Parts: sequence; structure tokens; C-alpha cells
Amino acid sequence: MGGSASPLNATLEEKRAMVGEALQFLTELERAPAPLAGSGHVWIGDGDAGTRERQRNRDAVASLDLGLSEAPYVPPTGSSSFHHLLKTTLDPAARLSMNDTHGGYMAFVPTGGLYHSAIADFLASNLNRYVTITEAAPALAQIEQETVAWLCREICGWDAEGGAGGIMTSGGSMANMIAVHAARRAAMGNKDLPNATLYVSEQSHYCVAQAARFVGLQPKHVKHLPSLADRTVDVEALRRELRADVEAGLTPIAVCATAGTTNTGAVDDIAGCADACAEFGDVWLHVDAAYGGAFALTGRGKALMRGMERADSVVVDPHKGLFVPYGLGALLVKDRAKLLRANHEDGACMHPPAFFEGPGAEPVVDLMNLSPELTRDFRALKLWLPLKLLGGGAFRAALEEKLDLTAEAAARVAAAGVSGLRVVDEPQLSVFTFKLEKEGLEGEELDKLQLRLLGAIHERGRVLLSPFRSVKGVPGELCLRVCVLSCKTERRHVEDAVEDIIGAAASLNT
Repeated sequence: MGGSASPLNATLEEKRAMVGEALQFLTELERAPAPLAGSGHVWIGDGDAGTRERQRNRDAVASLDLGLSEAPYVPPTGSSSFHHLLKTTLDPAARLSMNDTHGGYMAFVPTGGLYHSAIADFLASNLNRYVTITEAAPALAQIEQETVAWLCREICGWDAEGGAGGIMTSGGSMANMIAVHAARRAAMGNKDLPNATLYVSEQSHYCVAQAARFVGLQPKHVKHLPSLADRTVDVEALRRELRADVEAGLTPIAVCATAGTTNTGAVDDIAGCADACAEFGDVWLHVDAAYGGAFALTGRGKALMRGMERADSVVVDPHKGLFVPYGLGALLVKDRAKLLRANHEDGACMHPPAFFEGPGAEPVVDLMNLSPELTRDFRALKLWLPLKLLGGGAFRAALEEKLDLTAEAAARVAAAGVSGLRVVDEPQLSVFTFKLEKEGLEGEELDKLQLRLLGAIHERGRVLLSPFRSVKGVPGELCLRVCVLSCKTERRHVEDAVEDIIGAAASLNT
């Protein structure tokens, strides 16, 4: 194999060799996959056993050659350095991690690891084009605009021709922060910031309250609203809080509804939240649909999310409900001009320096004017490519299947006939929760029983689930949850989950 003039510039032969070796590595890992739990499962439930498992993980990591040095890596054998690193470092490291793309992974919020998207990442990284200034890569920048327009139209019911738009982000946390910042800028200037208030459900993801703090709101002015029995936000409590704050001279900048909570998949009454926002001076309505938004592609999901078209901004994570690998979120806004005004800055190093080219002209829509990010990857390709190749219908069908499988699984667990085993939260989307109860057990002892049940399920090695702890911090409220979302999760995997839940619960009753 011929060497290149500089070791930094790989020759064509070196490129082909690395791509071939990487594909062979991934193929072997798929043929003989890592254990589903990877590093184990005990740490999820914590306790003394979890502490021991964490120590084993630290010992395993310490055994790998991960350090960096001035000299290039030289393998002790005759194989190429890249091949040797794959076999001796990346393979054991991958096997030490949870196998997130396994069909039995139903913990937390799964991703699909769509292969078409991985290829898109490979292409985007190798092209390495600068897309945040349109004229630097006009067709590639338009790919992001087209992807955003599709999300706006299909998920929110907004028309890009009518002014809707948005930006692809690294994930929901960054997208929520940009949305809260846009809401704050639309509502007030910096001098009024001490009076700004924002409203979230107690079931909301913590990143929304975190975003509020990042943009300067006082923690006491991030109002956590109570939820109803179905875990959706109490809209009447929202109205009471808005009324009291307005009367106290505070300025509501945004109400955040959730379309699919992380905990239970609950979908807030978005239309009710929109009504409340309208009643108090058209407060900005934001919808965190990071997990659930993709289900708006289905008839059932769209009906649950009635009113989302009235929102000012919506966050969706394609790396959740659209199955692409980690690292892709989206902020969608009904009025792109508000997002432009919230983020635009001039810089002497940038061209064009003007936000508007003249009276009545369209604003410059470079991606750099839609978020705080200037230099960033060409990330939209990882969603555009699979949508272009497979069509939106393939994604709708997969999401419909997830809704069906979840409903069937919850029904089977509820009807299992195992003493004390019950479904706590029926699925609204593709999450349901359950727990095992025993007479005389309550509080922390009841929580410990759930963790024993989780361990018994995981020890069977076929599925991975996660716990749902009480948002109120009340002992005895811990449940276990099933989230059916990965495109690699098929009926057989869900049947395995049901069998293992029922079998493990029965074993703890003996």
C-alpha cells in the first residue's frame, strides 16, 4: 500500500482499506452482537449491586488502550493499525455499552440507528461542506430547507410558503433552548428579563426549565404546573397561574406543552394550552414534541396532538421517532422571521452583512441566522437521504406498527392474571408503565420490589427496560416502563418483552 505525501492525507488505497475494514467490523458485530445490556443492567436500578457494576465498568475501561500520544499508533502484530484498533479497542468498547439499536432495547427512548442515515453521515463528513451560508453551498443548504419544510408540513400542518421554517439541531435540548430564546426575544428586551415567566408541566423534560435558565429567567419564574391523573398538564392550573402572574406585573413569555412526555408518553391538551395563551395576550405556545412529534404522521397521533398547528414553535427529534442515529433534532416555527430576528448578528467576517437587503425585501435565510451555531455539520442529510430513498410512507407505516404493538403489549400485561401485576399508565403513544404490588409493601420497600422485578426481567437477556421514578419524589410510586420505538423492534421482540415481564413477575410471587 503506497503512502501519501502527508500522513494526514489518506491515499485512495488507504481510504478503500479503511472503509472495507470498518464495514467488516460492523458486519461481524451484527453477526455476533454485543449483549443487549452491554455494561450490564444493574446500574439502572442502582443500589449496592449497581455500585459494583460501575466498578467493573471502570476496570474494563482502564484495561483498554485509550490514551493519546505524539507518535502514531503501532500495533504489536502485523495487521494494519486501523484494523488492530477496531479489534482490540472499538470492539470491546462497543460490547461494553448498551446495544441501543437492538430490537429488544425498550428502555428510555430508543433510537433506530437507520443505516441509510449512517451512510448520509459518512457522505456529509467526507464532503465537509459549509452549509450555514447559503451561497457557500446553495443546493446543500436547500436540502436542509426542504427537510425542515417537510417536517413543518407533515407534523405541524404549516406551509413553508406561508412563512414557516426552522433549523436542524443536535437534539431536543438545543432545539428547546433556541425556542425559549426566540420566545423571550419576541416578548421582551433584556431590561424586562427579571419579570419573565415560563410555564411547564411537572412532567416536562428537565431541558425546558434548563433552557429557561440559560436564557436568563430566574428559577423561581419557571412555573411547574401540576398534572392530571393521565399525566397531562392541568390546563385550569395553567390559567390560574397566568392570571396571578399577570396581575402581579410579571410577563409570561411562553407556555410549554408536551406532545409525548419522556416518562409515560402523555400528550398534553395542546388546544387547551393554546386557548389559555390566547386569553392572556397571545403568549408564545411552545410544544416539546421531541419524543412524540413523529407520531403526528399517523392518524391517531395527529388526533391526539390536536391544536399543535396553533403553536408558535415545535421541537421534534428525528433521532427518536424517525429512527435516525443520535445527533439530529429539529426546531420548527410557524413564523421564521421571528427566529431570524432572535438569532441574527452581523459580523465583519461574514457576507452578506445585512439582515434585510432593503425595504420590503425577504430576510437573508442563511442557516447561521436561525440558531447560535455558525460552524456546524451538514446534518440534514441524515434525514433527507432516507426520506428521499424510502418515502414518507415507510415511516408512517413503521410508526403505526409501534402504536399497535404497544397497545397489544399493554393489554396482554394487564390481562396476564399474575397477582399484583398491573398496568399503571395505559399507552397514549408507544410507552406504557407497569408495576408489581404485594400486600403489606409500600413506600421504599415497594420501590425495591420494582427494581427486583426489573433485574429479573433483564437477567433473561432478551429486552432492556427502564424505571420511571416519581416526579414528586414520593416513595412507592416507582414504576417500570416499556417504550416501543426503534424501527428494529419487531413483533417478536415485543412478545419477548411481554413474556419476560409476566414470567419475572410470576417468579417474584412464589
